[in-house]
Amino acid sequence: MNIPSEILPDVTFACGPSQGHPQARNTPVSQTLFERSHRSAGLAENGLYKEAAENIKKLLQIPSDYTLIFFHGGATTAMDAIAWNLADDSVSGLSFGSFSSLWCKKIAGALPSDVKKDFKSAPKGEYFPKELPDFKASLVMLTPNETSTGAQIPNSYLENAWANRGENTLIAWDCTSCAGGRVMPVGKFDAMVFSLQKCFGAGGGTSVLILSPKAVARAQVVAPKRQIPYILQFAEALEKAKKYQTVNTPSTTNIWLANESAKWMLANGGLQGMEDLCKKHAAYLFDFAAKTDYLEPLIREKENRSFTTVTLRVTNDKLQGADISSAVKKSGKPCLADGISKYSSVEENSIRIACFPFVDVTGTAQFEKLAKTISWIVKEMRTANL
Repeated sequence: MNIPSEILPDVTFACGPSQGHPQARNTPVSQTLFERSHRSAGLAENGLYKEAAENIKKLLQIPSDYTLIFFHGGATTAMDAIAWNLADDSVSGLSFGSFSSLWCKKIAGALPSDVKKDFKSAPKGEYFPKELPDFKASLVMLTPNETSTGAQIPNSYLENAWANRGENTLIAWDCTSCAGGRVMPVGKFDAMVFSLQKCFGAGGGTSVLILSPKAVARAQVVAPKRQIPYILQFAEALEKAKKYQTVNTPSTTNIWLANESAKWMLANGGLQGMEDLCKKHAAYLFDFAAKTDYLEPLIREKENRSFTTVTLRVTNDKLQGADISSAVKKSGKPCLADGISKYSSVEENSIRIACFPFVDVTGTAQFEKLAKTISWIVKEMRTANL
């Protein structure tokens, strides 16, 4: 039929995603296709979802036979799914901060009692475990970059884990804090999870799962052995991923934002370019700290020091990182409303600063301003205490 265009409505009548508010439709958010069904071919296998999946895999140097899934919710949901679908008779890993501890102890700790659990923690007062996890366990869970403390697992450690894994071992990485900002050993994992809110600069609530063929096969073996909540099951998600679809309605806006980020990253040096940018940001902060008499890196060992998130210890007892962060928050600039607060579980007097690629795509100009701001605040605090 050739329906006369003048009689056609200008809104969507679909039941989900639904018509957006008129003000939203008149802003750039309308470009994100947020009103389109995630089942439509023009958005899935012939559109945004496929393009985003391929760009992200290309950027992260993912092997062609690995499957990418846009998963429900943020990284925590995906971390739950990895534990329940991929752990067979045993699980091991490293717990050295809030998020690695969440994954190992709270999530994997809830697995049935017939699953042997062995997690290595950092000694008190330190930030990286001295003991190695059991590389022969059915699932080894590693967090390459710990967002809470700014500690990282070096590439040499990840390479060693892969080289010494058991015949039936799967290696899983939580890359939330580094995917898109760090070059890592290519293809040396079976499952990777990350959210899109860090290096990709998208909103929260959307995660990405990447699975090797061996992980896909493991999920099929484990599924009959235990009850797994429907929303966490891999079977349907993997089937949908073949057509670049999702089980439920994802945030198309987040996927659009991540795709735009991936395209920019690929055009500006790729993953190596993004690592160089993050390292430049972190190096400036460490150099700045070294020039003060009140800041030093929280993570003393350089090889375990993250360059995507940096935590600086405040060494002067008369200064409080919380006060510095509070002063930044009260500057009146909306972009600084969250300050530079340490993560809640970190006991040390400290501040935490993001060094992701988009914090400053031109270099260190914004970090230079932050350093001047911190210096000004500390000077004022010291003057007030005289």
